[in-house]
Amino acid sequence: MPFECPIGCPADCCRFESEEEMPTIFHEEMVRLKEEAERRGLKLSFKRLGEVNGVEIYRWIIDGWCPFFDRKSRKCTIHEKKPLACKMFPLVLDVKTGNVFLSENCLWVRQNGPRPLDDFPAEKKALMKVVVRLRLVP
Repeated sequence: MPFECPIGCPADCCRFESEEEMPTIFHEEMVRLKEEAERRGLKLSFKRLGEVNGVEIYRWIIDGWCPFFDRKSRKCTIHEKKPLACKMFPLVLDVKTGNVFLSENCLWVRQNGPRPLDDFPAEKKALMKVVVRLRLVP
């Protein structure tokens, strides 16, 4: 059964309570998000985390709901422009170890348990872009 957000999903992937849950993004994603936020009159916050294999990474600091999530329609308003970290969810990459795990913040994961990466084709594609970008594969 391939991954698909279930009906009635609480959108836990768009709500953040701790910094560890918040998306890790690339510099150009930060720039794109800031531009989009400025167009909408929003202010975003980011924290530089350092570099992985010479590539700068940042934490997108989100306190509560993502400012681009429309809680009425239950949809992401920047779906095509959202960062790879969001596109690959519920797959999560530990950039220090290279390990990939499934987030328990996802209702589908909680309902269906561990699954092979092939059950997440679109998310796996986004994950591979991150892996290549960070040069985590030889």
